[in-house]
Amino acid sequence: MASNNIHIHLDGSPFLTPERFADLSGIPLKAVQKRIQRGEFPVESFNLEDSATSRAKKYINMVKLAEMAASSPFVHPRLSR
Repeated sequence: MASNNIHIHLDGSPFLTPERFADLSGIPLKAVQKRIQRGEFPVESFNLEDSATSRAKKYINMVKLAEMAASSPFVHPRLSR
């Protein structure tokens, strides 16, 4: 019987910088940044205390992204047979 469980391995943190996400996913950084601006990727902003700037850094929330993907009605054509 097939399992509907989804297992996600978070390598150290549930948050990735856009740069790291682009590197891991193969999506160009500019495309990742545009998707963040359009609200297609869930982000959290953190202002790190040791940062030299007062500007908050955006991180992609991988847990929320996985939840969005799991609830998506999209079915890959190869899997719909």
